[in-house]
Amino acid sequence: MTRRVRAEQPPARQRARIAAAVLAMTGIGALAWPGAAQAAPGAAASGFDFNNDGMDDLIAATPQASSAAGQVSILPGSGGGPSNTGLKVITQSGSVPGSPEAGDRFGADVAYGDVDGDGLTDLAVGSPGEADSVFKERGNVTVLTGSSQLAQGDYFTTDDADPRNPGKARLGTAVAMGDITGDGLDDVIGVGLGSGGSGGWLVWRDSATKKATTLRLTFEDLNHVDVAAGDFNGDGFDDVAVTTVDRHSQARAYEYQSSGPAGLTYAMAIQMGAGRSIAAGDINQDGRDDIVIGQPAPVEAAPAYGAAAGGQVTVKLGQDYGLYYRGHTTALSQATPNVPGEAVDGDAMGTSVALRDLNGDKTLDIITGIPGKESTVNGVTSTDAGSVLLLNLATTPDGITLKDATGLSQGTGGIGGGGETADHLGTAVTAGDFTGNGTNGLALGAAGENAGDGTIIYRPATGPASFLGKGIAGTPTGSRLGSVLTS
Repeated sequence: MTRRVRAEQPPARQRARIAAAVLAMTGIGALAWPGAAQAAPGAAASGFDFNNDGMDDLIAATPQASSAAGQVSILPGSGGGPSNTGLKVITQSGSVPGSPEAGDRFGADVAYGDVDGDGLTDLAVGSPGEADSVFKERGNVTVLTGSSQLAQGDYFTTDDADPRNPGKARLGTAVAMGDITGDGLDDVIGVGLGSGGSGGWLVWRDSATKKATTLRLTFEDLNHVDVAAGDFNGDGFDDVAVTTVDRHSQARAYEYQSSGPAGLTYAMAIQMGAGRSIAAGDINQDGRDDIVIGQPAPVEAAPAYGAAAGGQVTVKLGQDYGLYYRGHTTALSQATPNVPGEAVDGDAMGTSVALRDLNGDKTLDIITGIPGKESTVNGVTSTDAGSVLLLNLATTPDGITLKDATGLSQGTGGIGGGGETADHLGTAVTAGDFTGNGTNGLALGAAGENAGDGTIIYRPATGPASFLGKGIAGTPTGSRLGSVLTS
């Protein structure tokens, strides 16, 4: 799911953003990874901190909760990591727009940013099952303001007057935020799988004007879609990258480049292997955001770009022209030298991806889930127990390369217990400075844990991991906690 690492911007890029804003205004565990003690200033990320206490907070959405009405739980950071002290549970009730109805899937995806320029963190929540008086699967995106403590806001959906049948978009399947128009406000992007032959759709809303623009993404309905925002060409305006898998199991990726104050207008195909998950961030700190796409199902990859047994992740670096030309890509799988584990069909590496600097070397690293991985602990083998890979990257004159890799599973790497069949560790992954001490801890979802109740494993940079189950996150039985995580 979406996650754009908001690294500290180099001075040149910061000046570009300021210039763009002026133009817009004028109308023109026990086992620790190396170096984890302190995050490097050049790659320090500003995570989700809704209570402004200097510690990242963890967002855990459970769209399956309460007969798939859905909810979002926010676990505040603390000295011990994400905590239920100050836990905030958000549903479509009270002052939150809408009402909780079975099948809404509120929390299918979440993203955060500052949409109103007040310095407080706002939250976007997708509800692809939301119906209206005409369409049962129109979907929408709810935007909750930080000034209301995420208790109030509004929503947007597809254009009523659009003749192209976007009313079956299932909008909100994935969401992202980014400053598309360069005015200093984060704009909101929602994408939908489509249904009933409508095809896939993208809607972006300009936060300054509240105008929502509906754009066709694909002519085919989609089985999977994910979205991320970032400045891929370094021009000071955020662009949007989308990865899709259609109903014929064809994976394709697209880039919507910002046209400046005019925003997003059309898509270009990205010349790389696509998949089901995407994250964006400036991996090599060159002032242009990059993407990593998770490709858990080799059958979905275009033959021209190759695929690895058990799945893979592919990095594409941003360039002055953006993402759409061939080249500047690096694929990593369990067959890559120095990556632990043996690739097996069905491992599903790349089901989830996130970017964060894990070792303080000013280069963002990849966290990726392998929820179909078989696990053997103390002689006991469990299918689909799942695992997670930490892929530490290094920059080279030609791009990036793998520096080292660490595998994590239950019963290893400072994580207690043992993997059980269908735990699916790695369903979702994220990281953040949840303690406020300058180190990044991991939050790893295992949505199948405890017969589908789900859990989150919090693994600090040093020391043992802990389990954040439904009692801590405030989720009902069978909610598959750990399905959607971000920070």
